[in-house]
Amino acid sequence: MNNRGDKRPAGNDSFSTPPGTPKKSRPSSPEKTGEGTSMCASETAAINIRNARRIMAKIKHRLNGYKNEDNPTKKLIEYVREDISKLDTSIKKKTTVGVFGKTGAGKSSLINAILGEKDLLPSGTLCACTSVIIQIEANTTDSYYTAEIEFISKEEWDAELETLLNVLSEDGEEKDGALFNTANEKITALYGEDGVFLSVEDLKKDEHFTNIPEFLKSKIKKIVCKKASDLSDEIGCYIQHDDSLPGECYWPVVKTVTIKVPNCKDFLEHVVLVDLPGTGDYNKSRDQMWRMKLRDCSTVWIVSEINRAAADRDAWEIVSSSITDMAQGGECSSLSFICTKTDDLNPQKYMKASKLKDDDFHITPEDPQYGNKKKIACINHRNGKAKEKVKKQFLQQDTIKKHFDCDDNFLTVFTVSSEEFTKEDPILNQEQTEIPALKDLLRKYNINHINETTHHYISGALGILSLIQGSKEFDAKMIVERSKLYATLERDLHQALGHLHIYSHEIKSSLQALLAKGASESEEKGVETAEEIIRSSQHQTLTALCKNDGFFRAKKGVIDLNSSLARPMFQHINSTFSEFFPVQGKVTEKSLQAKIDQFTIITEDLLTKYENSPVLSHVLKFLKIEEMKLKKVLQQEIVEKKKKIYTSLYESIQKNMQPCYKDAAAIKGRGSMNKKKDMLRDHIESSKSEMFQEAKRNMVALLDRTLEFTVEKIRTGLMESMDLSLLNENTLPFMDIRKDIELLKMLSQE
Repeated sequence: MNNRGDKRPAGNDSFSTPPGTPKKSRPSSPEKTGEGTSMCASETAAINIRNARRIMAKIKHRLNGYKNEDNPTKKLIEYVREDISKLDTSIKKKTTVGVFGKTGAGKSSLINAILGEKDLLPSGTLCACTSVIIQIEANTTDSYYTAEIEFISKEEWDAELETLLNVLSEDGEEKDGALFNTANEKITALYGEDGVFLSVEDLKKDEHFTNIPEFLKSKIKKIVCKKASDLSDEIGCYIQHDDSLPGECYWPVVKTVTIKVPNCKDFLEHVVLVDLPGTGDYNKSRDQMWRMKLRDCSTVWIVSEINRAAADRDAWEIVSSSITDMAQGGECSSLSFICTKTDDLNPQKYMKASKLKDDDFHITPEDPQYGNKKKIACINHRNGKAKEKVKKQFLQQDTIKKHFDCDDNFLTVFTVSSEEFTKEDPILNQEQTEIPALKDLLRKYNINHINETTHHYISGALGILSLIQGSKEFDAKMIVERSKLYATLERDLHQALGHLHIYSHEIKSSLQALLAKGASESEEKGVETAEEIIRSSQHQTLTALCKNDGFFRAKKGVIDLNSSLARPMFQHINSTFSEFFPVQGKVTEKSLQAKIDQFTIITEDLLTKYENSPVLSHVLKFLKIEEMKLKKVLQQEIVEKKKKIYTSLYESIQKNMQPCYKDAAAIKGRGSMNKKKDMLRDHIESSKSEMFQEAKRNMVALLDRTLEFTVEKIRTGLMESMDLSLLNENTLPFMDIRKDIELLKMLSQE
């Protein structure tokens, strides 16, 4: 087996020198590339959070000894114990990296090279790739390779079968070649070559699925292997179509496959790679899952062969056609364009086409390494040109630039060679393959997550210890002081929430006015907009569109009738919506998140005023940290809610159109295509006024609930913390935690 592409020691797998590599090609040290720094930072964060957990476990254990205290004190103890338990609940979800690319672009080889597992994901060169979504995560529990296979429901497959057989039975002008081939592949894959001749009743029988009983029971199928190559062999039939194995491929009934890989904790522990197939099929749940995964992507990788990357319109079209699911309806904040197969080059032909000579590369035929040096020089030259061309092409992607704040860091271009990275005797050093650069990018996402989680835990722990310090015994004078501080904070909270209410009203009024204009325009242009899709769709494509409730991922890209109908509404709100709800990490001055970040009732002046108070200084520190935790939790919750707000427009239209879609999909026989089209046109014309107004009302209602939720969460969260720390006259048992506080402070500064 190829050692370079298989297992390498964890923590240094990008920099092991392969056999045959000249010494001068030896890659740079980890410090130079950033791997050593990332590993050191990651290990430090892991040690710090372990130490912090030991401290808090000790505190929790000591509190267990006071279970028989009176009720008010017991309530405070329970609050502290529960707060300690909550520290381990991560407020940050994993970073999702979406990977786009056509069959043959080298996605599987790229992912395998990054994982250091040459034989994990099957290549699409011999067997056709399918519409199955594949997720790759780190296995952090043991050294096994696992796959979890989620199936569509049996009922869903039975319904799809009827559609597939209808596609196969149609002929003449109603036949869509691409959909016909997909239907034929699905039937043949599951039932064998004779499957196309069986009746729908025969095809629905459970006896066809004896090898996958989990499908019949709606359960997850789990496969565990010791070796990557063994797992690859096991999962092939669930993710690929193989003409040589009719009746033994189960991908038509698979929704997603989640693969967990050992020895990659340093760059995948908190990162998920999602292989997003560029085209879909007749399956509604897979299309819905595809959109959901895309909306979760923090970044997207576009994979294309280097020899066509500069002119690869399809790659950009996949992104452009799904842009709203990535931007306003998602949380994507960056793109990476990855040019693959950089080693696939003929130096003589390249130099001739590029009008280059040996002198340009400072090489001579007399050099014993002439051949290798010539090819390396050509590869590097083409890589540089490819990066320039891709960046230039990106400047022409107006649709993408309209939806994103495209600063200098938004697009990164990589030129990679998975083949050279995994070769026994490569001519490129590892750094030149740029696989280590991609791994460093993943490490950056991973370490950012670890650092944020560590900071959240330690600061939260300090807040809890501050509460304990502020809940010691106190006299009547201190009771008065606590009451005064409570009254001050209550007044300031009311005032600050009032400002947030005013700003929330501004958001609502602005979007409501824009939605009203968009709804009126959608009413005027509804039939005209729909006509663009209806007229250009072949019969089977139109049927698939209706079967999937107006959304279909065809070979040529995404067809979304619902979003098209709402296009004027989206166009009116997009810019303002992005200002109010930008992607994470790019907070604008007008955004709701900016207002939340600025919100505070624990000012520096207040902290200074009470800094000498042995009790209230600790109470204020506790409240400051609780305020910070609240705002951090809200940050992710608002991202999730803004996705729902934005997507509610087309979901409202989809709901209105569903009865029509269902009726149109059911029409069969001669002339059925024109009948379907007429039915869609008539429904849009007759219901357009109410349909778009309802969509507007639903979006405004969701927006209103989100804004109210934000204000109320801050109010109730801070009031609860204030009540427990300032109004509760009962105290916690005495515990000397001064050393614990100092230790946590030291950990927070590392």
